[in-house]
Amino acid sequence: MILGRVVGQVWATRRDPRLARAKLLLVRPHGVYEPSLGTRHLVATDEVDAGVGDEVVVCLGMPARLSLGSNDTPVDAAILGVVDRVQLDDSRLSVAGAAPGIRRPLTAAVVSEVRR
Repeated sequence: MILGRVVGQVWATRRDPRLARAKLLLVRPHGVYEPSLGTRHLVATDEVDAGVGDEVVVCLGMPARLSLGSNDTPVDAAILGVVDRVQLDDSRLSVAGAAPGIRRPLTAAVVSEVRR
């Protein structure tokens, strides 16, 4: 799962029929997300009525597809929830492996991005 901020909405006049009623939002992940393609934004379906400016939790892959009811839906990312508050333990942020799967320490830039 990824923590990010909704920065816009995506409008598409033509789309797959399985996404006919899906709301598509543009999400800017916070600094700990580093995709292999180099993109800094995700297009995610929204079933929880998030809006621009909301902090959200996004899932990727099969959980995203299943959130729309089927594993054959053409979706890579889905918003699972709107975040009310994030609490960080400052003493753990400078340690390598500060979160599962992260091999480098979190930087002050990432911390300030999440706290905004």
